[in-house]
Amino acid sequence: DAAAVHGAAGAWGLLCVGIFCTDANVQYAGYPNVNEACKSGEQFGVQFVGLLAIAAWTAVMAGVVFFGLKFTMGLRVSDDMETKGLDVSEHGGDGFSDYDALRDQGNEVKKIEVGTPGYSQVVPAPLA
Repeated sequence: DAAAVHGAAGAWGLLCVGIFCTDANVQYAGYPNVNEACKSGEQFGVQFVGLLAIAAWTAVMAGVVFFGLKFTMGLRVSDDMETKGLDVSEHGGDGFSDYDALRDQGNEVKKIEVGTPGYSQVVPAPLA
């Protein structure tokens, strides 16, 4: 998920500024007045408050977007589309028809044709 990768890495990057802050690095970044913010933990506090502000902004904006989507085009697909799979309903075929994880493990794979009422007709899939 993008949230796990970018959110966690971004949060860690924000907090690292406060954790590994030194007065020399603050001066190197262009702030000539050293105010002991690194040693006192003040810089970490500032970074943490910034992290909370970004998280709150993201949550509010995502809520607005998802609320709008829910009442316009919807957040879920129909039950029929979900049962068939989005590859079939959107593109007319399986997205990964050449790969089957069960076959790779040596298990017998049975193919169920989409559209069969009740999915009751089971046909063994050819093992390549």
